[in-house]
Order: sequence, then structure tokens, then C-alpha cells
Amino acid sequence: MNEDIRLARSRPVRFVYGGLGFLFLGLGIVGVFVPLLPTTINLILAAFFFFRSNERMYRWMIGHPRFGPALRDYRAGLGIPRKAKVWAVCAIAATFSVTIFLAVDSAVGIAVMVAIALAICAYILTRPTREKVAAAAGSGR
Repeated sequence: MNEDIRLARSRPVRFVYGGLGFLFLGLGIVGVFVPLLPTTINLILAAFFFFRSNERMYRWMIGHPRFGPALRDYRAGLGIPRKAKVWAVCAIAATFSVTIFLAVDSAVGIAVMVAIALAICAYILTRPTREKVAAAAGSGR
């Protein structure tokens, strides 16, 4: 855990990153208890934003007994477990669909929500999958 934290140089940028870090940390914690809200990707995003804004919070997350192992594995290049990817994409599809159905009444709003959901899903699906990384490491590739 002796990595160099790369804080943003600009104080306003660190403030925004810190706010986003707390937002995604909160979503990740809620995701532990709410079945359709993804936990892993929100914690990965929180760790990223804390890495750029708040060394103490980043180290707390990496050292946390429940969140830390998955974050350390992701940082080590081991990827996201296939099950977590499937749950995250399904949860995003479900929550964005419900939100669009209940709260969005314009075509532009729907397009924006769909674009956000697709961008998040694309990010998740393009990250390494833990099982593939482990298989490749085991075969000597």
C-alpha cells in the first residue's frame, strides 16, 4: 500500500473530485444493502476520485476490510469478477429504466439518461474480467 497518491494540483479540482468520491462511496455503501444498485463499480469510481483528491479517504477505502480486497485486486490489474459485472449491468439497466419511466418526460432527457447508462455499462464491460485474468495467468500467458 506504499503507492504515490496523485492528487490533482488545482484545489477546486480536488474539491470536485472529493465530492464525486463521497457521492460514489455513498452509492457503493447503499449498494451493499439495495439489491439492484451496483457496489463494486461505485467503489472503484470513489477510489479513483479519492486517489486524485483525498489521500486519507483513499487509504481508508483500500485498507477497509470489506471494500479493500476488491479495490486492491482491481488496482493490481486482476479485474472485476464476472458476477459483479453482470449484476452491475443488470442493475444499471433496471434503475435507469425505472428512472426514465417514472421521472423523465422529454426525448432529450431520455437520450441523456440512455447515453449515461450506456457509457457506464461500456466502462464496466471493457474492464478486465477477473476469471479471464486468472486463467491467462495460470496458462503462463
